Amino acid sequence: MLAISVRRTGTRLAASVRVLVQRPQQPSVALSGSRVEVDVGVRRLATVATAEGTVIEMVPNPRPLETALRELRHVSRARSRCMKGSRRYRERTTELSRLHRRVADVRTHHLHVPTTRFAKTHGRIVVEGLDAAGMLRQRGLSGARARRRGLSDAALGTPRRHLSYKAGWYGSALVVADRWFPSSKTCHACGHVQDIGWAQQWQCGSCSVTHHRDDNAAINLARYEEPVSVVGPVGAAVKRGDNRKTGPRPAGGREARKGPGHPAGEQPRDGVRVA
Repeated sequence: MLAISVRRTGTRLAASVRVLVQRPQQPSVALSGSRVEVDVGVRRLATVATAEGTVIEMVPNPRPLETALRELRHVSRARSRCMKGSRRYRERTTELSRLHRRVADVRTHHLHVPTTRFAKTHGRIVVEGLDAAGMLRQRGLSGARARRRGLSDAALGTPRRHLSYKAGWYGSALVVADRWFPSSKTCHACGHVQDIGWAQQWQCGSCSVTHHRDDNAAINLARYEEPVSVVGPVGAAVKRGDNRKTGPRPAGGREARKGPGHPAGEQPRDGVRVA
């Protein structure tokens, strides 16, 4: 045993025990030759498709926060009418904590179950390198507040994090597509790229084929080929700040800055000022 971490969630105490064990590696999965893509979204939690253009699974989004939002608002308003520190205020706070814990538990369950099944079943899984934090910073659009709440409720960045370690557990390979790969607005039938905005259904301007946004993105990502890279791991998504360039800085650091200094005979040495 290495360490124990105790965390309080609402009215419950959770203890996490960190131990060092050797987990047996599974050399193969159920369908070792299967190559699929897992496209996450708000309307559907995950859409699984093959490179042949077949959607094999659609995981619905339970939307736990949206389901409990009415009850959360009711309890929050009831607590605001109570005197802070009173018995009824503490009761409403406990009830509010239980609602938030239930939302988190439902979300965690519906994320762990499909990701474990994908890692155990398919030999190669392609996921999209989404900038979930950047999507939450979108402002100024119509319905931006509700859209950000839906993105947070879906936890778009969590499936990739779960698959990153579960793929190693069960013997499957995980490929992270480039963040700027136009999976949703590329026609999988002819390869034409066009701007579709937030439309759920759209028609290709080149071949006139009608696509569903999530299905089309899943098929395109299933056909994603890893680019040849000599800098880092193949298919790795660029993290925030990795491509930030350092600007010019004045040489010499603090010593080169202008300001009042000490005379030559009064320079401090090892923290002691010499007269």
